[in-house]
Amino acid sequence: MDEDQTLSTDSFAEMLAGPGDNEQTEQSDSQSAETEQENSEGTDQQDGNEAGEDAQDGDDDSGEASEEGQDGQSETNPPEAFLELEINGEKVQVSKDEAKNGYLRQQDYTQKAQRLAQDRQQWDAHVAAQVAEVQQYAQEIGQLQSIDASLKQYGQIDWEQLRAEDPVSYAAHMADFQELRIRRGDVEHGIVQKQQSLTAQQQQAQAQARAQQAQEAQAHMAALVPGFGKEHITEMKAIGQKAGFTDAELAGVTDKRMLEVLWKASQFDKQQNTKQQAIKKVSALPTKAAKAAPAAKPAAQLHIEKQTRRLDQTGSVKDLAALLSMAPR
Repeated sequence: MDEDQTLSTDSFAEMLAGPGDNEQTEQSDSQSAETEQENSEGTDQQDGNEAGEDAQDGDDDSGEASEEGQDGQSETNPPEAFLELEINGEKVQVSKDEAKNGYLRQQDYTQKAQRLAQDRQQWDAHVAAQVAEVQQYAQEIGQLQSIDASLKQYGQIDWEQLRAEDPVSYAAHMADFQELRIRRGDVEHGIVQKQQSLTAQQQQAQAQARAQQAQEAQAHMAALVPGFGKEHITEMKAIGQKAGFTDAELAGVTDKRMLEVLWKASQFDKQQNTKQQAIKKVSALPTKAAKAAPAAKPAAQLHIEKQTRRLDQTGSVKDLAALLSMAPR
């Protein structure tokens, strides 16, 4: 994509901002005033015509009733004013409510675009600062490497021989050697400071991210569990320790998803414990002795009972004799 066709944040904000708010408001107010004036003149003219017709007919009562009805109707259902606007070369009519809603949406878009532009500027400044810091850090690393290379060369010199053969050159090289050592210490100290600063910034950013994540997790658990507090946290910690997590690992848990899983696991474990306790209580109750089944009647007694029922039904002498024969002797 060409640079001319790239849509930057600033141009996007200008597109969303559109025309000036004051100019649009004044235009809308003037158009609304003209429309209301035309409607008012039309209403007065119509009332005058109706009053003249009522006077010619001589019906005063009906004229008053008609006027009252029209006044009541105009007060109940006032005519809605429209604004004529030109959009994309086409004239359209919109109501006051539509114009108001459009203006509010335009204001909302404008504010969001301005915030977006500000965030973009802050981000660009942050990136520029980071780039400058990295460039300076790389430059200092290059200086340190160059100094180390020079010091390595000086390390190959036989200083005693040089002092004996050329005392002047020895003094000059020794001074240069000492200066390089001092410069190396300064550069190294600066690099260490930048590394410590970078580490501190990273730790601070991580701490802020954890704090924000903890706040989101707290809000999530408060919405999920009514009255969420220390009691629930203790149960969650206990189930985590039961699963093998250390206290340090549990203290670092700030993810709302993991906290929700720990809470659900603690609730399940509590239900299981309650169920096991109920089973133990039921198992400890004494068992009731089963009722003994009635003993079966002997066959002879069954025959006697059957013959007795038959005698009751027939009343014959023959059945009576049969029953007497069954009696034990």
